Amino acid sequence: MKKADIEFRQNCIYSKIFDDIYFDSEDGIKESKFVYTRAFEFNDNQDFIIAELGFGIGLNFFLCLERFYEEKIPKRLFYVSLEGFYIEKNELRDIYKKLGFYDRFKEYLEHFLAFYPKAKDGIYRFYFRDCFLDLVFSDATKMIKELDFKADVWFLDGFNPKNNKELFDDFMIKEIARLSKKGASLHTFSASTSLQKSLKKFGFHIEKKKGFKKREMIIAKFDNFDFDDTKAYFTRLYQNKAQKIAIIGSGIAGLSLAYELSLRNFDVEIFDKKDKISDGASGNESGILSSLILKKGVLLGEFSEFSFYEASRFYRQILALKPDGVLEIAHNDLMKDRFFNQKDNILFKINENKAFLEDGLSLKPRQICKALFEKSGAKLHLKHEFIAFSYENTFTLKFKNQSERKGFDILIYALGSDSKDFINYEFMKLSKVRGQLSLAKPFLDNRFALSSKGYVCVKEKDFQVFGASYDRTNSSKEPSMQDDKNNLENIKEFLTDDIVPEIIGSRVSFRSYSSDRFMIAGAFYDENFYKENYKKLFWTKNKAQKKAKNLPNLYLSIAHGSRAFASAIIAARYICALINNEPLGIEKKFVEQIHPARFLIRKLRKGLL
Repeated sequence: MKKADIEFRQNCIYSKIFDDIYFDSEDGIKESKFVYTRAFEFNDNQDFIIAELGFGIGLNFFLCLERFYEEKIPKRLFYVSLEGFYIEKNELRDIYKKLGFYDRFKEYLEHFLAFYPKAKDGIYRFYFRDCFLDLVFSDATKMIKELDFKADVWFLDGFNPKNNKELFDDFMIKEIARLSKKGASLHTFSASTSLQKSLKKFGFHIEKKKGFKKREMIIAKFDNFDFDDTKAYFTRLYQNKAQKIAIIGSGIAGLSLAYELSLRNFDVEIFDKKDKISDGASGNESGILSSLILKKGVLLGEFSEFSFYEASRFYRQILALKPDGVLEIAHNDLMKDRFFNQKDNILFKINENKAFLEDGLSLKPRQICKALFEKSGAKLHLKHEFIAFSYENTFTLKFKNQSERKGFDILIYALGSDSKDFINYEFMKLSKVRGQLSLAKPFLDNRFALSSKGYVCVKEKDFQVFGASYDRTNSSKEPSMQDDKNNLENIKEFLTDDIVPEIIGSRVSFRSYSSDRFMIAGAFYDENFYKENYKKLFWTKNKAQKKAKNLPNLYLSIAHGSRAFASAIIAARYICALINNEPLGIEKKFVEQIHPARFLIRKLRKGLL
C-alpha cells in the first residue's frame, strides 16, 4: 500500500503527492461540518450507512460519530471509507495534536489507533458503541468494485479533482451509483462541470449550494440507474427484517454469530445436542490463530490472511486478547518456495524457512466461546438434538426427545462436523475429518506457539497441548495411542534429546471441510431454480443474469475446518450483513469463493450440466 507524504504548512496538513491541503487547523472542522457531516439528516431507520472516498485523518468519521451519539438516531451507524494512502499510527496522533483536535476526539481516536491495521490492502472493521467502521485500504478505483452496500449518504472527499481526476470520473460515479440507495445524498466541495455531467449520467439530480469560503458546491440526490449483473447468482437478496433467530450449534461458528447478531438487537436462541457449550472441536483446551502461507495471488491464501488478521483484530477489540505471536516453519521445499514468495508480506516476518506472525494468538477456545456467549445474551438450549424443521412464515424446529420450538423468523446452521448429515446439495461435497490432539505435562517453555508438521501451544499451568492428527477415514471417537505417537513425531524438530513429553491425555474431535477448503457461508439457495435459470451459463456467462432465488430466511456457516477461530468471525460478519442489509465487510471476490452455490455454478459455467 502507498504511504501518504504529508507535511505541515502554515497550520495546514499538506499532501506533497497531490500538491493540495487536507484542510487547515482553523477551519477544518467548520468546513467538514458545512460540506459533509452536518449537511444531511439522519433518518429514523434502524441502520444508517455513510460511505466516503478519502478517509484522510478520519475527521469526517469522528465528527459523524460525535453527531450520532448526540442525536441518538438511528440505532446503528455503518461507515465505509476508502483510503489509498497510509498514514502511520503515531503520525496520525501527532496530526491531531498539532491541529489542536486531539483533546476533543481523544476517546474515539485512541480506540481507533489501538486497533489500527498494518499498511496492507484490505477491509478492516472497527467496533464502536452501536457503530461499525469499515476502513478500506486500497486504490479506490480498484477496490470499489469489491464493495457491496447501499449508502444513505456519500462523501466525495479527497483532493481537488484537477489533481485527483480518477476519483471523480465516470467509472467511479457509476460505482457510487451502484452503491447508493434510492434517495441517497452525495456531498462534495467540488462543483466542477465534469463531475456534474457524470453525476447526471448515472442517475443523480444536482443541487448547487453556496460553498464553504467559495462560490458554490454540489449536493446530489440519487434517483435510479439500471445495472447489468453478470453474476446475479452470487448477489445477495434483500429480505424482510426479522427479529427472532435460531442457531443450531454452539461452537465458535454459532457463538460468533450470536454475538454479532446481539449487536443488532436480534433475539437469539442457540440449540446444541451436547450437554455443555462448545463441546466439539471448539472445546479444545488450547489452540492457535494463524494463517496459511501460500503464493501471492492464490485466493485461498489471501482469504486465509484476511480472516486470520481480522479475527486477531476482532479478539483484541471484543475480548481484549493480546497477540503473542505464532512461529511457522517451512518443513519442505514447497513451503520454502511459498515463504520466499511472501517475504515482503507485512503480516509475515519471514527469514529463510521461518515466518513469525506477530498478530497470531495462543487461544483458549472454550474460554473464548464462553465469553462470546455471555456477551451475546443469547438463550442456550443444551441436550437439544436437532432433527428437522418446517417452515410456514416462521420456522418450527424439531428435536429428538424434546418439544418442538416455534416462531423463529430465521434459522442458521452452524452444525460443525454434523453438517454433512443435514445438507444435501448435489455438488456440495462435505467431509468429516477426525483430529486428535495430545496433552502432556508442560515440556517446552515457548513464549509463542510453534507450527510446522505439527504444532505446540504455549504451556498452561498443568499441561501443554500439541498435535493434531488429520484422518478422513477414521470415525472412532476414542483416542488412539498411535495418533499420540504420530503427534510426537511431528513436533520432533522443536525438541532436544533431553526433552521427552509425558502424555497425560488426548482429545478427539471432528471437523467439517469443503472440497475446495474454503468455508461455506451464506443463504441456502434454491437448487432447482439455479439449475433451470442458469443452465445456459456456459454461453451467457458474460451477460446479465436473472435475479437469483434463495430458500426463505435459511443460512449456514459451516466447513470451517481447522481454522474456524479465524473464518467463523468473517462468516458471522457476512451473514449479519445479508440478514441486516448492511455493508458486507468482505471483498466480493471472496464471496464467490464462500458462497454455497459456488460448486454448482462452476459446473454450469463449464457447461458440465
